[in-house]
Amino acid sequence: KEWEEGAKFRTSRPGNLLIDSKGVLHAFVFEPFDVKTNDSWGKILHYWFPKSSSGDIKKYEKEIVVDNDGKLETANIRVGAAIGSDDTMAISFGLTKFNPLYKEQSEHIYFKKPNEEKWNHTYTDGLPHDYYYPFTLVSGNTFYLLPVQDDYNGPGTSGQPYPNIYQKILFMQVNNGQWKQEMIADLSNHQLAKTRPRLLEQEDLYEDKDGNIHIIYKEFLDPENAFAATVHWHVSGTPGNWKSEPIKLDKNGANWVRLVEVGNKLYYLVTTFGEVFISPIDNINLIKINLPDDIKNNYPYIST
Repeated sequence: KEWEEGAKFRTSRPGNLLIDSKGVLHAFVFEPFDVKTNDSWGKILHYWFPKSSSGDIKKYEKEIVVDNDGKLETANIRVGAAIGSDDTMAISFGLTKFNPLYKEQSEHIYFKKPNEEKWNHTYTDGLPHDYYYPFTLVSGNTFYLLPVQDDYNGPGTSGQPYPNIYQKILFMQVNNGQWKQEMIADLSNHQLAKTRPRLLEQEDLYEDKDGNIHIIYKEFLDPENAFAATVHWHVSGTPGNWKSEPIKLDKNGANWVRLVEVGNKLYYLVTTFGEVFISPIDNINLIKINLPDDIKNNYPYIST
């Protein structure tokens, strides 16, 4: 079967897709208020396709999740999205300290079920850093976020245009409007921190069948190559009770490590520039997946 073209939306960033238990496709799209003036100030729209389970990806309905009047940043351009087993949909994002509606930097979650009319909103502010691009997870009445520090401070004395970013990864837990946070990784005191803007990046946030949380992140600590991931870490357990260990891959050049669960068993999905491998997490044995010869530069999005 050939690929079928679906609906098109006006946006300045890639959107997020979710599918509920009835097979209805949901799309969350950042729409800029005035793309010529500023493509990162805009609103978040929710589109859904009532007949998508039967193959119709053109007819949709829509609503505004977060509005914008072009005078203030009300949502970040990059949004995390997730759906729970009870169809609770959630989107999350961070906002800079320059928004006077909140105290310093803030983190936000909007959530509801498909049959509910109003979006719920919970947030925490007063954060010491901008924490953006949150991986998002819905587990019952609890939301989990995994954002990375991304402060904009302007040109620094080190010569880097964006000093002091991507050096901390924060884990956030939200239940009944109560926010808790734990620092998963902090490399701000590393010897490379003053001369390199990115030292780490989060890769995955996952909950297995037993209710254990899994966090994957990577470090960039090669003194010669700022873009080479040196170590991928697997953090697992429950909030406040984590076990952290390096993922011992017998493969150089691994860019991304993600998790998939098949038959109640967890696997690592590992990508390099143009290659994809899969392995059980408890006994690492990388098995290469056959791909077309012209595939390069993988950034994996996975659904199981």
